[in-house]
Amino acid sequence: MSDLLAQHPWLYPALRHLHLACVSASIALFVARGLGVTAQQAWPMRPFWRRLSVAIDTPLLLAGLGLWALLGYHPLQQAWLGAKLSLLVVYIVLGSFALKRGRTRRQRLLCFAAALAAVALMLASALTRLPLGLPIGLAGLGAPGIG
Repeated sequence: MSDLLAQHPWLYPALRHLHLACVSASIALFVARGLGVTAQQAWPMRPFWRRLSVAIDTPLLLAGLGLWALLGYHPLQQAWLGAKLSLLVVYIVLGSFALKRGRTRRQRLLCFAAALAAVALMLASALTRLPLGLPIGLAGLGAPGIG
């Protein structure tokens, strides 16, 4: 635990609550925009909704970085965090194809579904503190003695 946390014990719960609130808002907005794009609506790509996404995701990432620094986590030492950060990159790429870069409606729909699967795995990883939310043997990665 860092000295900062010892001096300011309120900082962890404040950052955690901000992070969780922004996660909820970000996922809700992505789902709404993704459904709108899937239904071939114009509103999800209007500047207001795109800016709102950035306005939510910026404090989300800053709170996450703050928690990371405050708790002294390292993604190579905490496998669940490494998995979560890797899935975040996958989610961002898939989300981009789901909302804008997919050339066909089918591509956008498949990327939307895959992005939601990445979100589910990130949530499972964060809640269980296990990579992909499962013991490695159960995830099919063949850890000895598990599964």
